[in-house]
Amino acid sequence: MLISDQDSFIKTPFDNEGEIETVVQKYSEQLFGSNIIYLTKAKISTAGGAGIIPDGFVIDVHSDEWFIVEAERALHGTWEHIAPQISKQLAAAETQKTREIVLQLALNELQINTPLREMFKDLGIAELKIHTKLQAILRKPPTIAIPIDAIPSDLQEWARTLRTTVKIWEIEKYISANDPSRILYSLPEENLPTVETKPVGGTMLSTITATSAPSFQDLVKAGLLADGKSLSIEYKPRGGQKQTFTGIVRSDGIEVDGKVYSPSYASLYSLRKANKNIKSSNGWQTWRTEDGTLISVLRDRLQASKSDTSAEAPKVA
Repeated sequence: MLISDQDSFIKTPFDNEGEIETVVQKYSEQLFGSNIIYLTKAKISTAGGAGIIPDGFVIDVHSDEWFIVEAERALHGTWEHIAPQISKQLAAAETQKTREIVLQLALNELQINTPLREMFKDLGIAELKIHTKLQAILRKPPTIAIPIDAIPSDLQEWARTLRTTVKIWEIEKYISANDPSRILYSLPEENLPTVETKPVGGTMLSTITATSAPSFQDLVKAGLLADGKSLSIEYKPRGGQKQTFTGIVRSDGIEVDGKVYSPSYASLYSLRKANKNIKSSNGWQTWRTEDGTLISVLRDRLQASKSDTSAEAPKVA
């Protein structure tokens, strides 16, 4: 339950899978980050001709990653519905035709979406190089994105057997006790999935599961960030001059203008000074240390060290 002095919101099931799809599309930047192209449904086919329609595609231009999106309800079952659907999608993604379909969808969207074209400019990608950039991303294996209302244990177990990265976001729905037309949705923080599996280097089937990435506080505790040190963001608004925003590392977040926020909110708060239309910002991919290192790189280092320690730990009989 979510509660305030004026109202309380009670957790309730989604009406159907389509409602989750709508939430994912509407709040795609909050899930995947701000430098993305979100593409709606399109039919793709396996080499054998079996057709399948994912719930969407996402191309993350900043991270050079693309996603096949499959919004689900946990009650549909991993083995009965989710695994067969995604297995067919992965088979279809192996074909050149599928990648050409996604590429053409992205190019069509760019023709009619001026903010998307401006996004490439902000990232320093010239218009003549957009096609090449998208092709390079789509040559990579896709990441499977599963927004879902609950995460069954067998879904995690199955995802670990795949040879591709799987990211799962748990999304919750809350309805007002005073006015059922008022609905809130709960999304994971900081553009991070609730669960992520990745293939382990050097093997084909083994995967590593990260149910929660290190927090900002973990970086400070580990000594990768020091309280009082400066962080910065460089941002060039369209048609404007490059600006630099600064923050201060604190044990519980980043201090900006005397207040401490999470990395992403601190980034959004800062960037809105230059561009009030910005909807979201992944602070892990914007804040840099004094030597220019992204704090996401520090988080990955800490995650890797934890994984290595876990792998070396002796098993308890």
